Amino acid sequence: MVNVTCKPLLFLIAATTFLAGCEDPAVSVSTLGRKLAAPVLTSSSPFDQDMDTQNYVEITGTCDPRVGPVVISFDDINYHSAPTSPDTSNTTLGSVTNDNDCSDGKFDIYVTAADLLSIWGITVNSDSSSVDNIYIKGSTFFGDTRTLTIPDPKKGSGENVGSAAKLALRKIFPKDFGGAGQCEMFTVFVTDANGNETSTGTAATFSVNPPAGTSISTYKSIADCSSSYSPQTSFTIAANKSQLQIYVKMPTTPIDTVLGFTVTSLSGGLTAATAATPVTLRDPASSHRFISMTDAPGTLYKNVCYPITMQRLDYNKTSGSMTDSISLTLAPSDAKLLFYTADDCNSSSKTSSVFFASYVSQSKIYVRYEPGNTTSTTNFTKVEVNYTVSDANYDNPSFPVRVDLSNKTTIANVDFWGPTTVSRSYCSPYTVVTANGNWTPVPADKDYTFNFSSSSTVAGLEFYSDSNCTNALSNLVVTQGAVMSKVYVKSSAGQNSTSVITMTATGMNPVSREVSVSVVATGFGFETAPSYTLAKGSCNYVMLTLNDYAGIIPALNPINLAFSNSSGAAAGDVTLYTDSSCSSTAFAENVYAPIAPYNSNQYKFYIKLSSSYSGSSLSLIFNGTGLLTLPIMYGNFSVTGP
Repeated sequence: MVNVTCKPLLFLIAATTFLAGCEDPAVSVSTLGRKLAAPVLTSSSPFDQDMDTQNYVEITGTCDPRVGPVVISFDDINYHSAPTSPDTSNTTLGSVTNDNDCSDGKFDIYVTAADLLSIWGITVNSDSSSVDNIYIKGSTFFGDTRTLTIPDPKKGSGENVGSAAKLALRKIFPKDFGGAGQCEMFTVFVTDANGNETSTGTAATFSVNPPAGTSISTYKSIADCSSSYSPQTSFTIAANKSQLQIYVKMPTTPIDTVLGFTVTSLSGGLTAATAATPVTLRDPASSHRFISMTDAPGTLYKNVCYPITMQRLDYNKTSGSMTDSISLTLAPSDAKLLFYTADDCNSSSKTSSVFFASYVSQSKIYVRYEPGNTTSTTNFTKVEVNYTVSDANYDNPSFPVRVDLSNKTTIANVDFWGPTTVSRSYCSPYTVVTANGNWTPVPADKDYTFNFSSSSTVAGLEFYSDSNCTNALSNLVVTQGAVMSKVYVKSSAGQNSTSVITMTATGMNPVSREVSVSVVATGFGFETAPSYTLAKGSCNYVMLTLNDYAGIIPALNPINLAFSNSSGAAAGDVTLYTDSSCSSTAFAENVYAPIAPYNSNQYKFYIKLSSSYSGSSLSLIFNGTGLLTLPIMYGNFSVTGP
């Protein structure tokens, strides 16, 4: 049985109006395998209908008269027709009949909570689910129609959403700008033919192409990109998902030029957007800066005061050398989005500017969307926060803000979010919220106590109450009226790993997030006897210790190690062994040897240097692979012996 919340259900069956395929229903179907157009929704958005209280939604639409019954699915695999006589228990419907047949060119279906459970195996409660869409199609003797995919509107904004058709590439943080030679985040979205974000029922594979005359490398995570570890030539957006974040190691030239990045669809039946994604390339060493907006939720609820942090950064993504003072003048695209300096958004603190003093990199302000007495016909709206900066060296890409205009104020969910990849020993913040039925953060209606757990001991995840990760957290108390709270996570892992963080609160269903832990060794040390000395003709042990900025990385798993001669030795003069007598397999230059942990902190291997070697020193370069990222390691050794 699949359990979903009212949120996923309503989100899945929601958007304000739905445009289904672009084929003319009057076009005859030939033996070429062309499908009839998908059904088209004509009723008010099911998302606008309140499943929480009425225990049903009504879905009406038009369809090709050649189509037989309309079928519905929540996973694009198991399709069922609604019963002719729906189970209307716990509703006010009385006796109604479902019209599933398209012979008259239309359908009218009541989806009730009772039928969701008995037919689709879906329980309407506050539990979270991986189901992100509802799918509607018709059946004919010559095959099914195209599918109307109705996505979770949390990933859209109430626009007319149609079936998955394209892949679109967007530059994220900062929007439309990037640092030369830096790791920059891009997002690839699944969209309908009109560019509205949606999702596809099948996996979609793609690649990202460099601008003309340049070269790039693409990666799954910022940690991989930063260490140039495991570049990828293709990526996959999983079935029923709408987007994927990737990281691009940017080209180094041409500076201050707009470059065009493109995406290629490799599988999944989607078409890549024809227009290139423009990104202006900046020199990280230059005086160019940009503004970021952090700690803000993805969606604001109307009339709620939220904190946001404005931060100024250079294109190395650091806040150093901010010796100047600057001011921002805010100009949102919707005048109902207002800014304040006080945490209660009182009218006397209203502002349209943000000031950064010299050597200050962050400034906190507060934002609230105030619709007044206007009546909205949609549940969500988008606002672009535009701004100007007093210093011309600052680029000013706008910030998109999504606003929840619904009347859902009851706490229906708890949620948390943060980085999907954390680095060993770094203190990473996660935001904890109470949310309404749309999963929009709203003020807590009482005190909530949250507990956190990790599914993997290997990941070594620990929870803290402070940004330095010094105060261990047993539980987090979110007090009544709080909008957003923080918990901090740090990993002590010795290897790359994956874990699921689960957050629980009494009376609420648990929420889980998968987190990858990246372990990158940035330093190393060799130990020999005598120190950094190799004896010709002997089996010399070498102890290897790996570390990062926080200290020694535990030696938990074997690594693969290879060496090359930097100077002083001819081919065959140096061999690597894994045994103390140097009598087992000999590993020549550039051949990887499996090195097991010697103790909890070190790896031990052996080097044998030919007696015929005539030099007094030897330089070796080591590289390796394993369940962590290893640095390039240089060993300069003195040589003794006859």
